Amino acid sequence: MLTLEKEFMTLEEAAQFIGMKRASLYNYIKDLDIQTHKFKRDRRVYLSMADVKRIRLYKEQPWIEGKERGE
Repeated sequence: MLTLEKEFMTLEEAAQFIGMKRASLYNYIKDLDIQTHKFKRDRRVYLSMADVKRIRLYKEQPWIEGKERGE
């Protein structure tokens, strides 16, 4: 059976996937300078799956983010 991974998640889906509240997710988006996305005829805000995984990794291992950015 073929399973396809989503390219984008709503903020609600992302918060649930990562295991945090939506307010905390906003803080991570700001701290990591992540771009959100909106699509025509849709009022919701989305994050790319790559960014959701980046937030989850940063939440679990915050010391890694500095290494990735060369800090």
